[in-house]
Amino acid sequence: MFSNSRFKLIGQVAGPFGIQKDSPRSDVFLFDVNALFEAHQSEMDSAFSGYLAEFAAQRSCYLLSSLNYAETAARIPSRLRRTLAGIFSSAGTELWRQNDLLIRHDHDFCDDLYETVAKLVLQSAYPDKQAPLIDCGPATLRICLAGTRIGRTAKRNYVAWEREHRELDKFVAAIRTRFPNHSVCKDSEGSLLIMPNTYSTAKVQEHLLRRHKSARLVAYLGETAARGFAKPMCDAFLKDNILSTVGGASDISQLLSYEMRRMQEHLMVEPAPLRLVHGA
Repeated sequence: MFSNSRFKLIGQVAGPFGIQKDSPRSDVFLFDVNALFEAHQSEMDSAFSGYLAEFAAQRSCYLLSSLNYAETAARIPSRLRRTLAGIFSSAGTELWRQNDLLIRHDHDFCDDLYETVAKLVLQSAYPDKQAPLIDCGPATLRICLAGTRIGRTAKRNYVAWEREHRELDKFVAAIRTRFPNHSVCKDSEGSLLIMPNTYSTAKVQEHLLRRHKSARLVAYLGETAARGFAKPMCDAFLKDNILSTVGGASDISQLLSYEMRRMQEHLMVEPAPLRLVHGA
């Protein structure tokens, strides 16, 4: 069932590996935006997005994305956006709800860093760059040498080129050496993300637990996020919270079907049939 999943279970688990029969605590869910798509998808599966919207109408659900808010919101169907408790964009440096900005962490990057990034971009051997190549967030710099607004075909072409040339790895090493007070990682196969060490994605957990004081946090992250920009949050996860690394939307739909059944059992109602979405 979970052939593409790897679970990191922290503390007592009320998930598929240990059923809790007592009244569940108020759970708050955090989803990595990229984990809501299968690898081949450019748009979210409509059945899955409807299923997730139904779930989000009953539980506080948040999204986490390395993209800016406008790009993140454009990927999420409007019905689902309306049911969400919030969206952490730009690697969690902003929290939005219904197009209202609730939290923002600002940082002024030094001119030397901008100049270094510009030189690396100019030195890139990739032949089909499409401006803009750099997205400046409130406390993030995101670089995509193929272009930050490219379509699916252009992105696929660049990822194939990058797999062969491994240019981003050289850029990451160069920036880390020159600016040790910044964190640098790949946030996708075709882009990298720069953040100051004064900001950590561990603040996402802090914000959520401050807003939901008695809640348990349940996070579903893709492998790239868990090993990259969201790693500080994962490392800081409290023992009562649950972190699962998933392979895509089909894994999440299976996990949420369990959560829906658990909610229905707690409410003492007859479970309704659930639409499970498998990889298209």
